[in-house]
Amino acid sequence: MDREQVRAAFEDPEEFTTSPLYRCLSATVAATGQLLDLACQGRPGQYPTFLFFGAVHLLLLAGTEHPLARFYPSIAGERALPPEEEAGPALISFGREHAAELAKTIRTRLVQTNQVQRAIGLRLGLSVIADEVPGPVHVIEAGTSAGLNLRFNRYGYRLNGRRFGDPASPVQLAAECYGQESEPDLDRQPSIAGVLGIDLHPVDATDPGERAWLQALVWPENHRQRALLTTALELAAADPPPILAGDVIDVLPGFAGTLPVGQPRVVFHSATRMHVPASRLAAFDAAIERAGHSGPLWRLSIEDAPEAQAWPRTARRGPALQLRRPGTAAAETIAIVDGHLAWIAMCPPR
Repeated sequence: MDREQVRAAFEDPEEFTTSPLYRCLSATVAATGQLLDLACQGRPGQYPTFLFFGAVHLLLLAGTEHPLARFYPSIAGERALPPEEEAGPALISFGREHAAELAKTIRTRLVQTNQVQRAIGLRLGLSVIADEVPGPVHVIEAGTSAGLNLRFNRYGYRLNGRRFGDPASPVQLAAECYGQESEPDLDRQPSIAGVLGIDLHPVDATDPGERAWLQALVWPENHRQRALLTTALELAAADPPPILAGDVIDVLPGFAGTLPVGQPRVVFHSATRMHVPASRLAAFDAAIERAGHSGPLWRLSIEDAPEAQAWPRTARRGPALQLRRPGTAAAETIAIVDGHLAWIAMCPPR
């Protein structure tokens, strides 16, 4: 990774909206050459802040004893010290003592955060196209990790107190909904012909080591997300969704070509495009487009979007839930969302 780009990512860590600890420690990494050198060892396209802090968190959650653990709510609970109280020097010490272990994780792991809340976005997108699709839909997730979003039809949902989905599911997802008089009907869903995930390194939900890495990617303060992840992993482990290993660019067009001609397909990706190297972005987008050569394609995404495309139609700021329908040149912004889907701001229809 380019050292100055990595430094810039730590100097301005806008993504850590709910992690005071990571915001504080980011400044330490940006100013410390040894830590910055460690953070630069990730693969191209991997988000350096997520990867570095995931590697540190992995060691601490595994029981590595160090004063740094006292600042982590995921370990110390309510007794966690405020990060301003010497968390930075503790991180420098930790990085020096465990440099080899951290480097190995950073070099070999991928950022594969499974934010189960993003299943709300998939479910919402499917509700929008429910009356449009001419038959059962094939749902394909690009960058699926453990495939937890693909189990969207086994979860319960609550928008502003209104319930949808499976009320008996152990996984219950809730979000505040803004921007229209009534919440979208998440129970209005198309028939599903099948689901499939594609990932560079599929995560085996039954593997304790893989589960530990996913847990390490959850920010220390996000206790609810950690509990949801654990429950969703247990559900997926009991009946794992099908996942193909490989690059979306290489795998997706071939798989789409095996689907019955004319059958609709939805390609979904969330916080995935940000991890694609810049030199591969055009090929990534082209591979998704090729998935529509043998049947109508709906592309549904939750990614950062330029202001001109998304923000002017709602007062809130965040990633865009966008939908590109078959035969259209541009995507429609359905909603602006919190990065972790804690809230949804519906956009007025065009």
